[in-house]
Amino acid sequence: MEHMPQKQTFNPAFIPKVDFFLNLAGINGISVNAYNSGFNYSELDDFLGQLNKPGYNPDEFIGSIGESNRFKSEAWANIFGFGFKINDISFFSAHISSNHTLNINAESDIVYLLTDYNDIDEVKFPVVVDGVDLMMNTYMNIGVNYSRKLNENLTIGISPNINYYFAGVKAKNLSYVVDIESEGEYDYNKYTETFSGEAVLGLPVQINPNAISGGELDLEQDILPVNWEEELRISDLFKNGNFSVNLGATYQLNKWDFSASILNLGTSGWKRNAYRLVGNNDVIRVYEEKVKIGIPPKIYLGASRQFSPRWNYGVVLENTFFPGKPMAAATLSMNGAVGRMLSTSFSYTAGYKFDNIGLGFRLRFFPGMDLFFVTDNVIQAFNYKKAYRISGAVGINFAVGIKNYLNPTGEKSLESSEN
Repeated sequence: MEHMPQKQTFNPAFIPKVDFFLNLAGINGISVNAYNSGFNYSELDDFLGQLNKPGYNPDEFIGSIGESNRFKSEAWANIFGFGFKINDISFFSAHISSNHTLNINAESDIVYLLTDYNDIDEVKFPVVVDGVDLMMNTYMNIGVNYSRKLNENLTIGISPNINYYFAGVKAKNLSYVVDIESEGEYDYNKYTETFSGEAVLGLPVQINPNAISGGELDLEQDILPVNWEEELRISDLFKNGNFSVNLGATYQLNKWDFSASILNLGTSGWKRNAYRLVGNNDVIRVYEEKVKIGIPPKIYLGASRQFSPRWNYGVVLENTFFPGKPMAAATLSMNGAVGRMLSTSFSYTAGYKFDNIGLGFRLRFFPGMDLFFVTDNVIQAFNYKKAYRISGAVGINFAVGIKNYLNPTGEKSLESSEN
């Protein structure tokens, strides 16, 4: 779908085939992506419902998850953006967006922590979940993008950005243990929950002073001050800013187009409202210091071939470098236009699970206005309870200057000016 400005999010070298576009808050782009490796909602619901029934063996479900379970989520929302063609060989754009990323790795026994402990057979205790790795970051991204054709074949792009961090946490090798303490009233047990490890924390405001005593964290107190949202000022959103850059290139060879990009290169430090927490459920020491909570770098490699004036097929390889455990995926797609008003994409993605059939469309429903929707997993639309992955992007683009353009064979393709 050549006309979508959102392509620059994945490769700053892509030049949208429009003269000008405008993105406004909310309506011009929202994207979500969530994935759980070991089980879907339906399987978890069955596990929770069967757990306290006589004869049910939870080890079969735990074993089906594997040694560990992984949960990943990403979200993006446009706040403002615009772009325009400088001349026939260069394009400039600017953007402001809100972003969120979360990644959790843990031993498969973590599903026990989602249950009512009284439903677990006593012989299963203690429940021990070791090796919990967690990284979460919520931030605002402000940046510009410049792409330029160097010659008939090669186009390069660069997107320098400043990321202003709002909230984040990073932890590695946390341990969480649940055990029976004693038998309580009405045949209900009492349980102890213990944890240990180290984590770094970035907050939008200073930590609740009532939660700190002698450098130790009081777990009975909220970690954020009461009514902290009311005290939050606009300037507080810009206290922790760091620089990053996205780089990209495309190369055209006969009927083939090749692309490569690397995203989120840069620093990711918190200077204010940043803390390191070390200890266990008995004592947690709090140290106020600079911390690093990263944004995972990404690499995209792609190739596509124009096999007709209106259609092409292609492949995109993606690798996201989460700490300690990168996540790779590959997408095959067929893309093109159906008439002058509709662009479409059909895809298959491997690397998460193997049932990720995708669909996308861009519909010009009014002059200068394009509605778009893209998902990598159509199954979620019919039965979300059985989906391991949920993904989607939706919005409305305001774009003018969509022109005829030539494919690598020299034939005119896609649509004419519709302004």
